[in-house]
Amino acid sequence: MILTERIELFLKYQNENMSFEDISNKLEVKPATLRRNLNKAGYRSDKGKYVKIREVDKNSKENIESQISFGDISNKSNTKPKYTKKEATTNNKLQKEKVKKESPKKTITKKVAPKKDRKINISQEDLDKLCEVYDWYIEVKDNKALRPKKLSNKKDIAIEDVNIKNIKSVNVRVDKETWEEFERLCSNSSYSKKEIVTQALKDFMKAYKSLL
Repeated sequence: MILTERIELFLKYQNENMSFEDISNKLEVKPATLRRNLNKAGYRSDKGKYVKIREVDKNSKENIESQISFGDISNKSNTKPKYTKKEATTNNKLQKEKVKKESPKKTITKKVAPKKDRKINISQEDLDKLCEVYDWYIEVKDNKALRPKKLSNKKDIAIEDVNIKNIKSVNVRVDKETWEEFERLCSNSSYSKKEIVTQALKDFMKAYKSLL
C-alpha cells in the first residue's frame, strides 16, 4: 500500500472515531510503523488526533495570542505605584528595625530525655531451663564418647611389587556389596585395581599358606 493511500485511509477512520490501535489493525501495520508514517507525512498528535503541523501551529499561535491579550488586560488592571530604589531600601530598613524591637529574643532549650536502663525480663520457667542446660553440661563435659573424633590421616595400601609383568585376565563373580566397597577403596588409593587385587591375593595366600 502506498504511503499516501495509507494516510488517507487513516484520516478517514479517524474521522469515524476509531481508536489508533483499531486503525492500525485495520490497515494491517504496527502502531509504531503507522506513527512513523504520519510523522513523515507531516502529521502530529493534537489532543488525541493526528492533524497537519500547520493546523497545530495555528491553534498554538491562537492560544498564545489569547494568553498575551489576557495578560495585558490583567497587567493593566493590577498596576501599582512604583517606588524608587532609595525609598524601597529605607522602608525595608525601618520595617526590620521595627520587627527587632517588637520581637523579644527567645532562648531555645533542647530537652534531653533521660536514658532508661534496658532490662531483660526472664521468667522463672526460663531460669529453670537454663539451670537444666547447665546441669547437663556439667555431667557430659568430661564424657569421652561425646567428644569430637579426631580425623586420622589416611594411609595408602602397602604394595610389594608394582611392576606386574605377566597379566592374566579372569572372569570372577563377586558379591555386589563387597565389590562396591572394593571400588570405593580403589578410588581412594593411588594404585590401580590390578595392583590392589594382586596384593590382596598374595596376602590371602600368606594367611592360608598351609593350603598351598
